[in-house]
Amino acid sequence: MNRAALTLASFLAYFALSGMLAPIGILAQPSAAALGVSAGEMVRTLGFFSTGTLAGSLAAVVLLPSVKLRTLTLSVYGVAGCVLLLLLVRPTDVSVIAAMLCLLGACLGVGLAQAALVISRIYSQTYRASMLVATDGSFSLAGFVTASATVFLLTQGAPWSSIYGLILAVVLAILVAAVWLEFPETVRSEDSEDAGLSVRAWPRTIWFLAAALFCYTFGQSSFLIWLPSFAQAEMGLSAADSGNLIGQYWLGMFIGQILTVVIVVRLGAVKMSVIGALGCFMVAALLFTYPLSFVSPSMLALIWGVCNFGLLKCLISQATLAFNETPAGLIPSLLLAASLGTACSPLASSWMVEALGVAAGMMTGLVSLAAVLLMVVAAIAWRRDMNLSGIKQ
Repeated sequence: MNRAALTLASFLAYFALSGMLAPIGILAQPSAAALGVSAGEMVRTLGFFSTGTLAGSLAAVVLLPSVKLRTLTLSVYGVAGCVLLLLLVRPTDVSVIAAMLCLLGACLGVGLAQAALVISRIYSQTYRASMLVATDGSFSLAGFVTASATVFLLTQGAPWSSIYGLILAVVLAILVAAVWLEFPETVRSEDSEDAGLSVRAWPRTIWFLAAALFCYTFGQSSFLIWLPSFAQAEMGLSAADSGNLIGQYWLGMFIGQILTVVIVVRLGAVKMSVIGALGCFMVAALLFTYPLSFVSPSMLALIWGVCNFGLLKCLISQATLAFNETPAGLIPSLLLAASLGTACSPLASSWMVEALGVAAGMMTGLVSLAAVLLMVVAAIAWRRDMNLSGIKQ
């Protein structure tokens, strides 16, 4: 019962963070209009949440081995709840909004890394990959739910910040659960030879996979942020229909991840990483060029989501295969690389858009997704070469 409740709380941690990220592209124009700033400036303002997430991921590397998990949960989600209440008041200064989003991102970033660590500790190696992919299913489901809810609320004339009420409810649920749940103790470095490995001693495949995680989140975020604007400008879709593309993508991600939970047990994380990287890039390229008149943009966005096949957690699971026992700092470090990509994308893509137009923001994401495939192939090739030569990675 405790393990099931811990699993649910971990899924909610993913839901909360995704619920903040998914609506950014949808909120960019209505929030900019409400605050009297440009869309590019508003994307950078909302992107401070990603910057905070990066800071939280960095802090988690230090905090997770040393702070009790219940104490950490109550602290970060207590602060997160207060910030969300303040955001619902609708502050009018973009610098204040940016600061609050940055703090909120830091709290939820720590919570995300903690949730991944909890999952990795309470499940055996046989089911760990499936459960880590399942957490991404919660992430994707949140993207679909919050994107759809945001479109609905905006069409009903609700304030642009209304969606944060849903995130507040999720945060409060995690807080309530943390009061009575028993969290697993953090494994000390002396308990495992592999856990004591320094970062410098990690095999080169880990660095390839970390680069792949950075490129994946950078490309995914850049593509999604500007997809609604691109769909209106280039595909002639309405604001509601273009916003729904985001929801369709996350729905497809959810479907793909549910499939991956089952398939990854048979094929393994390595093969699923290749399939996900290839599918993610190819269908994103189709969505960008949109050459198929018989497939609607909505369906193509759904297919794009499905073809990701739980890529982020497959990459993390692939990295854990390099060790007999997962080092305590491995998963937080890999999530840090992923958070860095998410944090950089609003800033870099908004500059590209302001200089070259909306299509440049999409192209930035597409190039980054191509790099993911290259990094995954490089990681597999390096490990194979090391195995053939008999050299320890």
